[in-house]
Amino acid sequence: MKLIILDRDGVINKELKWVENPEEFEFIDGAIEAIANFKKAGYITAIATNQSHIDRGRFTVADLEAIHDKMLKELRANGGDIDKIVYCPSFDNNDPRRKPNPGMLLELLAHFNVEPNEAVFIGDYERDMQSGYDAGCHLILVENKHGDGEYHNMPDYLKEKTTFVKTLLEASRVIEKWEQV
Repeated sequence: MKLIILDRDGVINKELKWVENPEEFEFIDGAIEAIANFKKAGYITAIATNQSHIDRGRFTVADLEAIHDKMLKELRANGGDIDKIVYCPSFDNNDPRRKPNPGMLLELLAHFNVEPNEAVFIGDYERDMQSGYDAGCHLILVENKHGDGEYHNMPDYLKEKTTFVKTLLEASRVIEKWEQV
């Protein structure tokens, strides 16, 4: 693996209906350690996040940047970092960059000149897995919000390609094991 692509809300930070300002951004337990593990292992680490709240008028690009500044400051203070953040402000499901479409992931693969089979996408929704699947990435789904088994209602072609974990920290350990094989 060369590139780790992360969804943000529900994978890195606790998901509220909307995280609209830095004060509402709260890391999920173990997320900082997981991202520090990625950096220590030498992976390129990026975020691809739908942020349709911008188009909906819930907050501005400046608000989003302030949230990301807080996140990056805390990550860097604890040995982690994010090499690039891309986001889709649109709530139009036909936007090629909005997940479940693969546009943001393809953008990151091209930016870092990484082949899809050298990348993993870690998300927490079926739409994330669809985006990663369509981009050709390895898939890890963090099962953190629905009752047991709900995620397993995904189409078989996605389930067969997806590794299921409970936290981003567990995902970092799975990737470490993959690298040892």
